[in-house]
Amino acid sequence: MPATKKDKTRRATAATDGGSAEAEAGAKGGVALPSADEARASTSRRRASRRGEKVEQPVQIKAKEAARRIRDLADLSESLDARRRLRRLAKLVGRGSREVRGIAFIEGMLGECLDEAESAATPRERWLACEAVAWGLAWLARTRRANGSAGGLLERLVKFARQADDSLKGRDTSSARFVIALARLFRDIEACRCLERAATAALAEEIGRLVSDDGAVAIAGDPAGSAGVVERVERWTAVHEVATATGGPSPWDDATADRWRRAAETALRLLGGQGRILTGAGRLPASFSQRLLEASLAGKGAVGRTTAAVCRPPRAMDRRRAKRLLPRDLHAADSATAIIRTGWKRDALRILVDYREAVPRLEIATADRLLVDGPWSWRAWLGDRPLEAEGPWTLSCFESDSKATFLEISAALGGGLRLERQVAVLVRDGVVLLADAITAAAPPFGSPLRIESGVTLGVGLEAEQAEETRDVSVYDTAMRLTALPLALPEWMAAPAGGRIEAAHGSIVLRQESEGGRLYAPLWLDCDPTRSGRPLTWRQLTVADTRQNLPRHQAAGFRVQVGFDQWLLYRALDQPRNRTVLGCNLSCEFLLGRIRRDGTVARTLEIE
Repeated sequence: MPATKKDKTRRATAATDGGSAEAEAGAKGGVALPSADEARASTSRRRASRRGEKVEQPVQIKAKEAARRIRDLADLSESLDARRRLRRLAKLVGRGSREVRGIAFIEGMLGECLDEAESAATPRERWLACEAVAWGLAWLARTRRANGSAGGLLERLVKFARQADDSLKGRDTSSARFVIALARLFRDIEACRCLERAATAALAEEIGRLVSDDGAVAIAGDPAGSAGVVERVERWTAVHEVATATGGPSPWDDATADRWRRAAETALRLLGGQGRILTGAGRLPASFSQRLLEASLAGKGAVGRTTAAVCRPPRAMDRRRAKRLLPRDLHAADSATAIIRTGWKRDALRILVDYREAVPRLEIATADRLLVDGPWSWRAWLGDRPLEAEGPWTLSCFESDSKATFLEISAALGGGLRLERQVAVLVRDGVVLLADAITAAAPPFGSPLRIESGVTLGVGLEAEQAEETRDVSVYDTAMRLTALPLALPEWMAAPAGGRIEAAHGSIVLRQESEGGRLYAPLWLDCDPTRSGRPLTWRQLTVADTRQNLPRHQAAGFRVQVGFDQWLLYRALDQPRNRTVLGCNLSCEFLLGRIRRDGTVARTLEIE
């Protein structure tokens, strides 16, 4: 008698339930007992019920959802073969075949993915493949399409997850997303359900350890800079999204969730144009920050509006709209990190200063390009004696408003000397000022002071010094920035107490002074629209009670590019009433525009 439709359904149910029981028994190191009824497949649920535990049913996974998940994982793979394999698997799963041959072919593909996972070049590729198999197998199991080999596939996944337990204990959470996906998708099986605890504990410990109260993420020894920070927050966000999609409670408690949200806001400040992660080789594909952007867009208030502003095409933004977004700048004293932005448009300028180490790390990015990426190096000498920092960097000043941002850090050098490093950003002008000052209450006369500071350019950028002047142009396929050593004469023919060099992917400024104090500013014009315009700069005379001051007491500079002009002033001794370029001032630092009538608009003034 031919089999009826009910008989076929009963056989499919028995095969699926038998596979689940086989996987659970295999994961426990025992022998799976063959079973053909649903009661034996629910052994794990009955055991949990005896212990008083409530086991929720796994969510139903549709073919389109499983295929989309597998495609997203394929986009994250760095291996061309792995991407092709996972996309082929996603295509097969998306068809939703019910034929025995089609199901067998899908299970064969799942097994092939696990074979490749065992020999993956990196752990990251291994966990991507394992998670893709988990989604495909969950679709087969929950839609009662699985054949007899499904139990063996699930057993292999559990073994992979148990191998990941060692890396989780070693503070490597790259496998957490796969482990939680497996535990949630097969939560009715005890061998899978118990895996979640170690992954969530490792994530909670990592978030609590790396995220400060201000939301800054401090990854010790990470050379990837902002890209490493964003990728880590993206990992946490992806885990949260998977946990939400597979049902059940949040993967961490309220305190950890609050830190994760603050870290997501910080990561948002580090994204480039269109919400992309910026690296030395260029911007990463959109899939590498997709979960972070989706979670931020769904956020309430300023977070969602800011994310939309980052992703949309550049356009004018009035003050009313700008006030409804997140603050441009962030300084986290606990993690010694500052993030400065000129705005939230896609082409905004972004600066990252990390001063946890003796040599700070500096990033300057605009739109989708890293202009400066690496150590902000420095070396100093008093005569022939090298000067070293005697302690960590401390924050001297951080000021930010709608027009400009100013950051100053300092460290003692011994002998009464102190090194002060400044970053000043003019929001509307796209100008970044990097300056080093060596100050002292009682300057050591007789021995010259020398300082050497350098910035590392982004990968692929070329730096070229002009033939007759000391300005440096940085470019790739287009002009990116112009560097001006303001304390050195503009013309190469003029004698100078220092030099600027552009070589080996960096710009190095060397300067010396005989007066016991020193100020070495480097002007970076990051606005490409001013490229090609005539430029000039001059060191100005600073007067105090009608007497011209030496350069070791105060320094003033005028910069002109086209019709745009700026004034820079820095007092190296005790600030008091002085005059420079007809401007009367009594502050320690001033940076502003020179108007057409010769007056100065005081954009940034530090007392």
